[in-house]
Amino acid sequence: MLGAFLGHILLVAGAGLVAAQGTSIIYPTTAAPTATIAPGLHNYEYAGCWNETTNVPNSGGLRALNNGNTSTTNDMTIAECLDYCDNASMKYAGLEYGRECYCAPYLSVLSEKLNETARCNFACNGNGSEICGGQNALTLYNRTSDGMSMAWGSSPGGGAVYGVAALVSLAFAAYL
Repeated sequence: MLGAFLGHILLVAGAGLVAAQGTSIIYPTTAAPTATIAPGLHNYEYAGCWNETTNVPNSGGLRALNNGNTSTTNDMTIAECLDYCDNASMKYAGLEYGRECYCAPYLSVLSEKLNETARCNFACNGNGSEICGGQNALTLYNRTSDGMSMAWGSSPGGGAVYGVAALVSLAFAAYL
């Protein structure tokens, strides 16, 4: 009885491996236990783990980092993504699924900060010791060289965006 049970487990596990061999896209399921959040480069600072907004109600299918640039590669690293976003002069850089890099001038108001270890748990495909987001979760970096953290305003696409700087400004204006 135990032998038949183990045989079924091996058959199911083996079927998953065969299906994975037919594709060239590599999506890790979780990061290696030693994977860590890397510090930023090019005046980008780590801003936490944030949700992707493509499936959020009222998002219109738009990404948390919209109206920017995208790079996808099977050897993605944090440094590669930050270089890419820096060259595009974007305020935000976000990594997702271990291989995707998104750059944008704004972060959607619909994106929320998440539990890092529960959601941003995919190792970067190009460096297994780094975290590159998760399933519908962005490892987010914010460029702080302009003296602001987290931009607020309207994105070029017309959607509202979220930011700490605007919240502080509004609180200060209300105080006056």
